[in-house]
Amino acid sequence: MKAATKAVQKAGGIGIPTVKPWDINTLEEKFALVKASGCFAVAMDVDAAGLPFLQGLTPPAGSKTVTELREIIKASGKPFIIKGIMTVQGALDAKEAGASAIVVSNHGKEAGASAIVVSNHGGRVQDQTPSTAEVLEEIADAVGGDLMILVDGGIRSGADVFKALALGADAVLIARPYVTAVYGGGEEGVKLYTEKIGKELADTMKMCGVSKLSDISKDNLFKPSSAYVRF
Repeated sequence: MKAATKAVQKAGGIGIPTVKPWDINTLEEKFALVKASGCFAVAMDVDAAGLPFLQGLTPPAGSKTVTELREIIKASGKPFIIKGIMTVQGALDAKEAGASAIVVSNHGKEAGASAIVVSNHGGRVQDQTPSTAEVLEEIADAVGGDLMILVDGGIRSGADVFKALALGADAVLIARPYVTAVYGGGEEGVKLYTEKIGKELADTMKMCGVSKLSDISKDNLFKPSSAYVRF
């Protein structure tokens, strides 16, 4: 956490530190580092509660109730992103934790859960979970407009980005390919991969007759009744 927040601080606050679902006392220590970094938001991957390396630790880590999340969000003092949402109820719980009536601000106002990330932690927490594409649409229908909805999980092309936006996401997260890109090519590798995603997205939009991102909708997807769109 110290290395991550120092990197964010060095970058002028451009970055979002992510904390594990520790107990509130440990989180308050982490949030002190978060605030010192000058970051514009903080995230918690609640789905990490099931990771083996977090089991039986001191301090403890684990699942959070809505009440606990509300306290955590308030203690963070930052716009708060909850990562690991895979059900409508989970999205509604995130909203109940404070999102709908809170002004997102970096200037001392109380911060609510300003965004959620639809994520199954890469399938590494529990086997046989559905893909994020299978649950994204119903989650977006339930809380879209109230919370910013981000999604990850196997998004590797501009066409995948298009499908995610069509299913109701506001934006997507891509991690592993960027790790490969930065180790393989440094800044140039990241630039090339980003340009590739952008070109593929632009090409897909043209082929679907869409001129701007805000026009992408479910109508652009073909979904057989027996199957979901998958990334």
